Amino acid sequence: MIDTEVLIKGGHVVDPATGFDGQTDIFIKDGKVKTVSNDIKPNNHTRVIDATSRYVIPGLIDCHVHLREPGLEYKETIETGSRAAAIGGYTTLICEPNTIPPIDSLEMVESFMERVNQKGVVNIYTKACVTKGLLGEELTDIGKLAKDKRVRALSDDGNPVFYESLIKRACELAAQNKLIISPHCEDSQISLDKAKTNTHVAHFPGKPFCHETDFVIREIKYTEQARGWLHVSHVSLKSTLEVIRQAKERGIAHISCEVTPHHLLLDENFRDASGNVPKTNPPLRSREDREALQISLSTGLVDVIATDHAPHTHDDIKKGASGFVGLENALSVILTKLVHPGILSLKEVVQKMSTNPARIFKVIGGSLAVGMPADIAIIDLNKEWTVNVENFESKARNCPFNGWNLTGQVVTTIVGGKVIVDNGQIVC
Repeated sequence: MIDTEVLIKGGHVVDPATGFDGQTDIFIKDGKVKTVSNDIKPNNHTRVIDATSRYVIPGLIDCHVHLREPGLEYKETIETGSRAAAIGGYTTLICEPNTIPPIDSLEMVESFMERVNQKGVVNIYTKACVTKGLLGEELTDIGKLAKDKRVRALSDDGNPVFYESLIKRACELAAQNKLIISPHCEDSQISLDKAKTNTHVAHFPGKPFCHETDFVIREIKYTEQARGWLHVSHVSLKSTLEVIRQAKERGIAHISCEVTPHHLLLDENFRDASGNVPKTNPPLRSREDREALQISLSTGLVDVIATDHAPHTHDDIKKGASGFVGLENALSVILTKLVHPGILSLKEVVQKMSTNPARIFKVIGGSLAVGMPADIAIIDLNKEWTVNVENFESKARNCPFNGWNLTGQVVTTIVGGKVIVDNGQIVC
């Protein structure tokens, strides 16, 4: 139930969308920001949240999340994933379409959203597949998919679209329908095997996952020709950053990219508590690549920090599944390793994790302006805590930051005026 009136009192508000950075109160009524002003007086029926010595920011927006439902609920569900998101200060998620069956039609979008309405505790949008069944053979009905505003981008998730003619046409149709192409430019063994039997697919000889930059060059070319929108998922290589920089300098208006906390902070020399190199796609790269990602984040070349939240069971991991969960600790990891050392400001983090995703994917949020939905996170910037995967709301435990001592944590999350997390605990 939404509290009719909520007053966040005495917090330091950081809102890059409006330019506000200072102490003020925020008054919420009927699920929206009603007033932003100093010394607002509560009524008798107003719920007051004391944010003294805390920071109040727009709720985080993650544009790269796997919720696994439908089809893989043993890994994660809409309910557990969205609860994990709320704990981490996320109020909006944009999901990948690699469910079973994949989200490749309006019927599948409707089915998925029915589940969201029943089980989700945060705002949830989705991406839709570029090709039917994620098979890379035939395009989905992009024109139809674009009519549903809950579809915010197109992606075939873990594999690039192999056929040159197909990705070219997809970029054209996406541009015509004002949809973002959001590819995972990570050639896998599947794509390399397919290339062996067909000379018309995109193929660059070598090992899997070493041609990210080549695929990004291709996607930039076809997006530029179509005058469309491109958002590159989980950039991991210094060379990829360079071609994105060149594209932006050429004046391509609609190109953006994201990085993950694990690629920002871990490299190929990292070992987990068991002494193993944890597996993710793209893989953890060199120290030089990691440092280039951090520099590009601070200079503004990188637009977004996204988690690529990818839940797996322990058995999945033993069988070779790749990926990490990150919703519950991403902000705290960034605060500890990048904000407290002075590499990024809190304002820059809010831009990368809320304001920019809202702008790029055209979702409502990323701002605390009067009239906006009251999607808000409150942070204790000095709270010390230790990551313990056994306490996660997520079903999964595959987190490379398990056991890390962090400084900075979300204490309150509000979605549409409803308090979802209070004192660090789910209350809905």
